[in-house]
Amino acid sequence: MFPTLPRAAGPVSVVLYLAVASFAATAADAAAQDTTPPPVTVGRITISGFVQADALFTKDAGTSSDRPGSDEGESPDSFSVPRARVGLSGALTQKITWYLTGDFANLTSDGRVLRDAYMTFTANSQFAVRYGQMVAPFSLERLTSYTKLELIDRSVIGTFMTPSRDIGLMILNVQPWRGWITYGAAIINGTGQNRADDNNAKDVVGRVVTKVPHVSHLALGVNAQTGTQAAGDRHRVGVDVNYEVRDYRVAVEHVSQRRDYATRVDTSGFSVIGAFKHHAHDVSPHYAGYELAARYVDVEDDAVTLTSHQVQAGGTYFITPALRLQSNVILPIGDDQPRHAVRWWSRLQFNF
Repeated sequence: MFPTLPRAAGPVSVVLYLAVASFAATAADAAAQDTTPPPVTVGRITISGFVQADALFTKDAGTSSDRPGSDEGESPDSFSVPRARVGLSGALTQKITWYLTGDFANLTSDGRVLRDAYMTFTANSQFAVRYGQMVAPFSLERLTSYTKLELIDRSVIGTFMTPSRDIGLMILNVQPWRGWITYGAAIINGTGQNRADDNNAKDVVGRVVTKVPHVSHLALGVNAQTGTQAAGDRHRVGVDVNYEVRDYRVAVEHVSQRRDYATRVDTSGFSVIGAFKHHAHDVSPHYAGYELAARYVDVEDDAVTLTSHQVQAGGTYFITPALRLQSNVILPIGDDQPRHAVRWWSRLQFNF
């Protein structure tokens, strides 16, 4: 049985939710500035990827060598390269394509290099079959690429409350049906990327995005996942709405999950994001535009580990269309969450 939507929230949360819920989402891969450089091809293979270099500073972060981070579990001030991804893609026939991605930073992946590894058979624009390791079709935020995010990183919703990469079989359409409905449905192991399955049961995941009739730039996405794992049953449901035009985007997403493991743990929450995008009319060698964005996150978790109440805001300066510099401040609201220190986060990202 799926968890209920949504939980009761505080006054600020309710106001933000209702204010933005009148809007609806455009496509599942809501874009920031178009920073996709021309493809690099070697023979019949296309090469793409991105590299990130971060600087993260936390108020009252600890400096003890035997106990890095603060006494309350905050991370230490640090420089890092969280991701260095290289992707290869190509076509075997007119209908069969392949895609392979590796991440060579490994700071957040337990040393596992492989990210995506799948083949896609496209019968027509309305029916394609994909097999291999891929991102499951769930959540607007999770399906937004790092090359398109207006803020530095995803929230707890897009990181821990959605399925990520997994191994399985998916059907999808590569173009919206009649220009307004996009779908994806998958059966996956449910154990995550680069992990062998540990039981006979499988997870079923699905997402449908539809544009709102007679309203330009608006669409609505609904998501669901259910399955049984070795630890117990897990269910997720979500809805996201997004309004996007050339210069700005406003979106809200709500996800609830229930984990019936040794004890039942319910997690439910939403995020609201707004972004303004300035596109340079005349791109110079050192200026291609900028973005300003802010996001409010409100998540309650019975186990507290995923509880999050925070505002993240900042800007992105596009040095070139493929090279960006981002700087964000994260302001937690209240102390009833695992991480409640103010953080300053900057990132230099190069896409190729």
